[in-house]
Amino acid sequence: MRKKWRVGVLGLGHWYSGYGLARGLREYPRAELVAVAERDEAKAREFGETFGVDYYTDYDALISRDDIDVVHIAPPVVDIPECTIKAAQAGKHILLGKPMAMTVERAREMVEVVNRSGVVCLPFQCMPILMGGALKARIQSGEIGDIVVMHNTSRWSIAEDWFHSGKPGWFADPTKVPGGAFIDEGIYGVQQLLWLAESPVVKVEAKVANFVHRDIAVEDWGMATFTFANGIIATLEASWTICSPRKSGPSPKANANRRLEIVGTRGEIMTSSLYVPELAVLAKDAPGWVFERQVGDLYGPPSPGFLPYLLDCIEQHKKPAGTIEDAYQAFVVAMAAYESARQQAPVTPTF
Repeated sequence: MRKKWRVGVLGLGHWYSGYGLARGLREYPRAELVAVAERDEAKAREFGETFGVDYYTDYDALISRDDIDVVHIAPPVVDIPECTIKAAQAGKHILLGKPMAMTVERAREMVEVVNRSGVVCLPFQCMPILMGGALKARIQSGEIGDIVVMHNTSRWSIAEDWFHSGKPGWFADPTKVPGGAFIDEGIYGVQQLLWLAESPVVKVEAKVANFVHRDIAVEDWGMATFTFANGIIATLEASWTICSPRKSGPSPKANANRRLEIVGTRGEIMTSSLYVPELAVLAKDAPGWVFERQVGDLYGPPSPGFLPYLLDCIEQHKKPAGTIEDAYQAFVVAMAAYESARQQAPVTPTF
């Protein structure tokens, strides 16, 4: 018989991802949720009682359980490195939260420990890689020629530290995060741009500001220009400036604007998760734009996120399409953007 994998949730900082996974696992035959660890006792109890699983206020109590195979790591960022390192050393496979660390040095340590441990680690921020196979195949087929320029935009509401709390809490606390909107939302975009460019970033020029939420200690807006070694130029805007219908919202946030434009030597592709149809292609030699609607399974059971893909990698002994090394590369670039903003000058990322 096929093994039934047992899953634990480490931290409810990114509470919405923990709840989403738990809902999906109720109807998922390959795995089951068995425990949660969250330092806030009220939140741990609420989650545990909602889903009928054991709950702890100590991460180590969950990690030390021999009957847990996979951990979903989603605490405030300041706790992600410790949870990741201890989970890897305990032989747990990992769904890794984002951004991965507070500093580049700590992120590098995570990569080293995970690789030594032999566990499979799938970072959340690699979602664009897992979801973008069809898009990249179109580009590789020469549909728009060679990529020369890319623009990535993600504007959201500011994150909430709990459902309808109305406050960002740890998301805007510089002792618990390495930055604000630019890295919290933009790390997905950095990852996507690196993957599509297939080239290292050699220069970063960035600015950050507070345009809407002027009372928080991290930025609510950031913009960067990346120059890649192969000559591609890309821009990235990431912000918490969406304030309708209210100034805060859970994730995925209502009315978010996520858009990617890829300019090639013979055409363009534009894709957006806000508009329908969501994909537009101006292919080489085509007389005009073609618009395509992407439709998922509207009536299927809730999905346990990217856990099925992680389990496939474990069972088939294969390397994930997006790895902790990929996450590290994107994290270094994002942190270089903050350094550029501080210096008000271009920066070359150091990997």
